[in-house]
Amino acid sequence: MSAIEYIAIIALLLSVILLIKVYSLQSRLHDLKSDVERLENRSGIPGTLSGPIPTAPPHYPDTETSGDINERLLMLIREGKKIQAIKELRIARDLSLKEAKDYVDALERL
Repeated sequence: MSAIEYIAIIALLLSVILLIKVYSLQSRLHDLKSDVERLENRSGIPGTLSGPIPTAPPHYPDTETSGDINERLLMLIREGKKIQAIKELRIARDLSLKEAKDYVDALERL
């Protein structure tokens, strides 16, 4: 075999090795993209990894006086009974668990 044939064989082998590496990297990139999409879907906001942060608790006019329930919730929060506050709010306002938790979290920050 001549030197040109050896160079051609080595170039072919290197090409195959590089092709395998590129395929492997593409596979890893696809897996990472899937993980990012899964995390974005879990948070509910595209492009971020954290959920929404409410600034103030929403107002519900047709239920018992907002001040009364808020006072009760604040008392429970101060006593370290945040879960109980969420439960009572869900019953009083017929809210979903997420809505009640967001409301109590906002009250806690006030």
